[in-house]
Amino acid sequence: PRLERALWPGVQPGPLRFDAALPGFRFEDPLPFESQRVGAGFVRPEARITLAPGALRAECTCGAGDCVHVLAAIDAALLWLRQPPGDAFLRALDELGRPAWERTLLALDRALDEGPGGRAGVEITYRLQVVEDVGATVAAWVHRLGKKGQRSAGARAGRKRLLQEHGARLSSEDARVAALLPEGDGFAPRALIEALIGHPRVFLDEAPHVAVRVERAPVGLVAEERQGVVRVSAGVDGTALPPALLERVRRARPEDVLFLWDWDQGARRLTLLDVKTELRTLLDVLLREGNLFPPESHGALLAALARWALRVPVAMPRSVMGESVPALLHPVLRLSPQPNGAVEVELRVRPLVDSPALAPGAGARDVHVRRGDRALHAVRDLRREEDFARALCAELPLSGAELLEEGRPFHYRFASAQGALDLLAACARREPPPELEWVGAPLRALSGGGPQALKVVLEKRRAWFGLLGGLSVEGERVELARLLDAARRKDRYVQVEARTYVELSEALRAHLERLSDHVHASGHGLTVGPSAAGVLRELEAAGAALEADGAFRQLVDRVAAAGELCPAVPATLRAELRPYQLDGFRWLSRLAAWGAGGVLADDMGLGKTVQALAVLLDRAALGPALVVAPTSVAFNWKDEAERFAPSLRLTEYADAADRDDALAWLGPGDVLVVSYGLLARDAARLAARRFATVVFDEAQSLKNAATQRARAARALQADFRFALSGTPIENHLGELWSLFAVVFPGLLGGWESFRGRYAAPIERQSDPAAAPALARVLAPFLLRRTKAQVEAELPARTEVRVPVVLSGAEWQLYEDARLAALSELETRRSVLREQERRVEVLAALTRLRLLASHPRLYDARSELVSSKLERFLELIDELRAEGQRALVFSQFTSHLALVREALAERGIAFVYLDGETPRKARGDRVSEFQEGTAPLFLISLKAGGFGLNLTAATNVIHLDPWWNPAVEDQASDRAHRLGQRRPVTIYRLVALGTIEEQMLSLHEQKRSLVAQVLGGKDEAGKLTTQELLGLLSGRPRGPAGADGAEGERALVLDGGCGVAVEAPD
Repeated sequence: PRLERALWPGVQPGPLRFDAALPGFRFEDPLPFESQRVGAGFVRPEARITLAPGALRAECTCGAGDCVHVLAAIDAALLWLRQPPGDAFLRALDELGRPAWERTLLALDRALDEGPGGRAGVEITYRLQVVEDVGATVAAWVHRLGKKGQRSAGARAGRKRLLQEHGARLSSEDARVAALLPEGDGFAPRALIEALIGHPRVFLDEAPHVAVRVERAPVGLVAEERQGVVRVSAGVDGTALPPALLERVRRARPEDVLFLWDWDQGARRLTLLDVKTELRTLLDVLLREGNLFPPESHGALLAALARWALRVPVAMPRSVMGESVPALLHPVLRLSPQPNGAVEVELRVRPLVDSPALAPGAGARDVHVRRGDRALHAVRDLRREEDFARALCAELPLSGAELLEEGRPFHYRFASAQGALDLLAACARREPPPELEWVGAPLRALSGGGPQALKVVLEKRRAWFGLLGGLSVEGERVELARLLDAARRKDRYVQVEARTYVELSEALRAHLERLSDHVHASGHGLTVGPSAAGVLRELEAAGAALEADGAFRQLVDRVAAAGELCPAVPATLRAELRPYQLDGFRWLSRLAAWGAGGVLADDMGLGKTVQALAVLLDRAALGPALVVAPTSVAFNWKDEAERFAPSLRLTEYADAADRDDALAWLGPGDVLVVSYGLLARDAARLAARRFATVVFDEAQSLKNAATQRARAARALQADFRFALSGTPIENHLGELWSLFAVVFPGLLGGWESFRGRYAAPIERQSDPAAAPALARVLAPFLLRRTKAQVEAELPARTEVRVPVVLSGAEWQLYEDARLAALSELETRRSVLREQERRVEVLAALTRLRLLASHPRLYDARSELVSSKLERFLELIDELRAEGQRALVFSQFTSHLALVREALAERGIAFVYLDGETPRKARGDRVSEFQEGTAPLFLISLKAGGFGLNLTAATNVIHLDPWWNPAVEDQASDRAHRLGQRRPVTIYRLVALGTIEEQMLSLHEQKRSLVAQVLGGKDEAGKLTTQELLGLLSGRPRGPAGADGAEGERALVLDGGCGVAVEAPD
């Protein structure tokens, strides 16, 4: 009987709906059925038909074995498929076309929505009571589910109960509905009806076994033909609305609930109507002016309906639609330049050659045009359009554009015209190119912006050259300053008029970018120094017109000749240069040949002095030389010259009885050695004498451009000057600028220009292009080889951190001092200016550093034993037992005094050197240690951290860390350097849980600044006074918790004006 009922032509098949999740059909019998499962009672069985390529699977929940419900479902599906294709039919075809993997992903999302444990123990249904032409009420019912999925009769639940008792296991769609349920029994608002669209468990309130399908549909125009006359009215899916509803549509507000209520395939259907403002406007006119159109109007009517179809859905009879033709995939880019310089780009598709361009995958499926006396229409494949549009967007250069999600589909915005012009170029290369539609005047890019179109003019201005010129393309001119700005920004186009740009070729942009590194702007325009000669020569060779006087031409010739120079090592050099040293000598000689200056920045211990001696020998015949070096290493120059360059005549300026006489008698082959202190004191006297060559050894002594010694160094007269420094940057880039202001003035421009262009962007990490640009400028004039690059020629180096755990009493003293410092700083906070506060914070940190090393350094009366001193003596005993020798460094001479006292008590011999050691005694003490008189050499870090050759030691001990790792590295390299044949071990004693641990964590950040500019890409930063204070207020770990962990972040002590602010020594 059921089969007969299901298939009987007089009865509509039961409720059937397409389910994309299967994909396939669900059929729920509207009549209860006595289940064959024990205890199940009467249920409404559901049959499922799952469709897959080449297969069909059917199942039912009734449990009756041979199931009539599946047959009824198949019959209903066949009937559904025989209907005229509407939106629901086309959506079903789209879903069936989804690949299996995409359905799997959707199923996984739905499984998560069901909540923990998969299928919940309850199920929510919704019952609608509809008052036609008025509204509908919605009530939620909660049903318990049996083991086989059957529902109980259920009970009604209000919004509050539903959310409180079942909120955790509601699916996302049920949670959305529950949140919109009204508290009382009034009619449901539009938002609630919208939330029920497509919901699978909505039923009729008066007949709960009857399913209700909630859908939405836009109200559009319907054109109906009768006896040649076309009547245009409002309708849904091609069917005109009844007069009563039509009147309500005319007066509809956005929040109104308008719907159609009917039967569809055995189920009730509520279709929520969407009414656009444009539709109400059209209806008002049609009802006022008339909505009947005779045959002679059909051509014009078709054109009008096609226009209106862009705004509202339109359905028309085939007699008006005319001939059916295939829809095209013709891409259209609509470009709209904005007043702020942005450009909006919208991708559209033109389905027919003479139809409007439409948003891909959206809008009406039917497109109508009239071509002459022919009416044409096409049916768009919305999914195919969308796939085509996505593929085209992936092909075009749109990655730099912002996708405007709040706008129409495939709508982008470029922040400037640069990206839009790149897009236009890509479109022109595409075959066939997309059609372009402009809103307003179009953008235009002029080609031909290559080196051949560029003219550069140089004017001599003392040691600099003024720079003028520009680019001329098709009567448009771009000044050189704007071209260089564009090159720095890596722009491909330069604007010449409101919508006109000149395209710069890749070759020209590369040349301009290299030139921009050497160009400096001032109040007198653009200027370049001699360093730009090579770049300008390359630009001229590429085709640019270069106008310059004889001085610049001579400079260019010297640069070219120097590039070909391959000087031989002077025969008078009594040393065999290693390959990298030979490269260094030749590099310096080439710079000297054309008058540039440079910095030899090899790691300490790689033989910078012998490379410099080779240059001095090579240039000896050109005139006297001046070597400026710290007092502590003057004797080293004398020793090295006697050993490797005995033909040079070295004189120490400090020993000259008559210094004017000493300067006057200098000639070829003479080398005068002067300390930085005497250079500053006798600046005028030394500046009056011209030298063939000036060498600045340990040139980090010139790191502060404001000091007297730096000013005196800049005032020296020399044909060629170069610097030797293993650490050209210790704290900040102002040091590098100061150094090059001495050896090659003008290379880096003025300080303000350098700070704005390089120092601030690099140190603040605001411009990633700044560091590579600075590295390009420095590359020809700074040569740095690390020990890692020549490691085959050096013995192994091992670094060991020696942890020191403070005693309980030491720790208590340290913590009391730290808290007292914080309290004092907080008390005086309101009366201190920022710089004063910074100095006091640094002073407090210094006191803690002293306390971490020895209690007596903090309180001379303290009787506490120093844990660090005890650990140091243990280490010394171990080294002595193995017959090893060591250098011992501390930055505090007071700390070294306590170490000397302890060593003397134990009868351990040592040699000592600090800043108070007389100049002449320094060499004697070095010789004493090198000859093996004592196993230990105690050295003040700053007094002996550079210029000493102490290869007799195989161990280096740092008693306390210094803020800057470069200073420690220099000290360690007194032993680990060329000439050392044995492995070197470097020990760092660290008091755990104290400021010393935090200081060691600063070292990596310090090293990164050097690597960033001299060849690496790490980042460096600075700490504010507040961050310095954080070092004081950081949570202490105490002696029991000390585990050797690293501290917080790195510190760059910089006053912000190129002057380092360091803790007292």
